[in-house]
Amino acid sequence: MFAVLMASALMAFAVIDGVVIPQEDYATAYNNAQNGGRPLMVVISSEACPGCVNLKNTTLKEMQLGGQLDGVSLVVIDRDQDPTLASKLMRGTRIPQIIMFSKASTGRWQRSQLTGFQSSGPVRDLIRGALSAFHRS
Repeated sequence: MFAVLMASALMAFAVIDGVVIPQEDYATAYNNAQNGGRPLMVVISSEACPGCVNLKNTTLKEMQLGGQLDGVSLVVIDRDQDPTLASKLMRGTRIPQIIMFSKASTGRWQRSQLTGFQSSGPVRDLIRGALSAFHRS
């Protein structure tokens, strides 16, 4: 499935209260993850979703300012603007979804996911787990 998603590239960026959250388009982030750069964190959201807007304006903003997103390739995908890619990545219909792809020590890619609004604690734990698995591989 990971390879199927490569075919869909999305130029993604996030500006949260004037703070630009650095991220790559999906194809670049995917390639960086595949070539050993870092785990891939995908946030599926919508501007019409209050929880999604809150996630981006609080949790992701605070984590970016604190350098906690530096270890992952981050892509924010708007489900309304790219429904095809979003539907390929999503499990279930509830948003926001934070999906983490990381390479396990077995060499296989694993997927972890948080669904719904999240504070920085669970997101930080998701990132730590992915980085830990990635560095053991």
